[in-house]
Amino acid sequence: MLRKVAVLLAVATTTFAIAACSEKLDAGKSCPLLCPEQAISLVDTTIDAVFGDTTVLGLPPIGSETYLMLASHGDTVETRAIVRFDTLQQSFTAANNTDSTITKLDSAVLVLPIAKPDSAHRPSSPITIEVYDVDTAATDTVASILGSLFRPDRFLGSKTFAPESLLDTLRVPISPDSVLVRIDSGTHLRVGLRLVTPATQGYDLRIGTTNGGNSASLRLRPSSDTAVKPLVISPVSRTPANEPFLSGPLVDYTIVLVGQTTTPATELAVGGIPSRRSLLRFNIPSRIIDSTTVVRASLQLTQAPNRRVDPHDSVYVFPLAILATPAVSDPATLLRFVSSAGLVGLDSLRMAPADSGVRSFEIVGLVRTWRNQPQTVSPRALGLLSGAEAQLPAEIDFFSSRASAAVRPRLRITYVPQTSYGVP
Repeated sequence: MLRKVAVLLAVATTTFAIAACSEKLDAGKSCPLLCPEQAISLVDTTIDAVFGDTTVLGLPPIGSETYLMLASHGDTVETRAIVRFDTLQQSFTAANNTDSTITKLDSAVLVLPIAKPDSAHRPSSPITIEVYDVDTAATDTVASILGSLFRPDRFLGSKTFAPESLLDTLRVPISPDSVLVRIDSGTHLRVGLRLVTPATQGYDLRIGTTNGGNSASLRLRPSSDTAVKPLVISPVSRTPANEPFLSGPLVDYTIVLVGQTTTPATELAVGGIPSRRSLLRFNIPSRIIDSTTVVRASLQLTQAPNRRVDPHDSVYVFPLAILATPAVSDPATLLRFVSSAGLVGLDSLRMAPADSGVRSFEIVGLVRTWRNQPQTVSPRALGLLSGAEAQLPAEIDFFSSRASAAVRPRLRITYVPQTSYGVP
């Protein structure tokens, strides 16, 4: 019994000794094995570490959108959507289970899955979706060429939708005779979608894509017999021929007819129409990166208010690591090879285009990956992009390193200087 008491007293004495040392980072020689003799100090510094920052338009590339964006804001923003049906079925299964050639169509309906708007983002009055035949022998990814095909002689159909009917799927009837001509000739059907809103009301509609796993489809009734199942045709792209890497993304895509096509040199922009991303490069002294322990790193950007389109609709802005090799110098290429959101602990911020003031992005996880890594291996750079890029016209602007000194990007770093611990 006495032995057990002695053991307990010894354990308690050791515990109190450890506690006494842990309360003081600068404990002396009384507990040299448990505590350092010198205090750990934190150094906080803010530097103009950003250079060569730039904005690139047209990202993500055509056809890689998660949603097709139909936007109608008069002379400020106007977009259209293109869907290709390059393979049209020419037969159907009749009621007696035999294959029959399609010789007539009772109906043809374009089925459009949409991102359901919340109650605060429904239009205040009805909207109309118009469908046009946009097939052409000319270059069919150029906005000006495709835009010229939205004319009366190519009109296929339309439907007007009340605000409360904008749920998850819209159905637009199109001319069955026009589709049947394509089927009979063994050619393809390529449709263009246009959003029409009242002159006093701008609106944006997001339509599902093949890339997002929920694309538009064409529903055909080849017989008046209700026992015959309708044909559901999914979009396919066959051109450029024998180049699936190029033709695949062109199954469905958005074209921009009207938008802000430039960004001032004094600003960095993300989102908007056309969609854009921004690149920031860093020049951080190696004595901080390689010879200290970085505790915190905050990228501080000053937001410039933008009131052009949807100024109060907030979106997320993400900082993402650049994954391309440093041998790549072209900003557009670098910004195509970015990490997924949240990698190495990079956070995001939600903001509205009309907001202003300093925004701070925590990037300590990324900065730590640069430790003892030469720039020929690990690029000192990151990309900024909108969480709603190519989906909504909201554009977030920040002042660049070419703006006045008071609003330029800065990097605030908190670190522990290199410390050597003596051996008692």
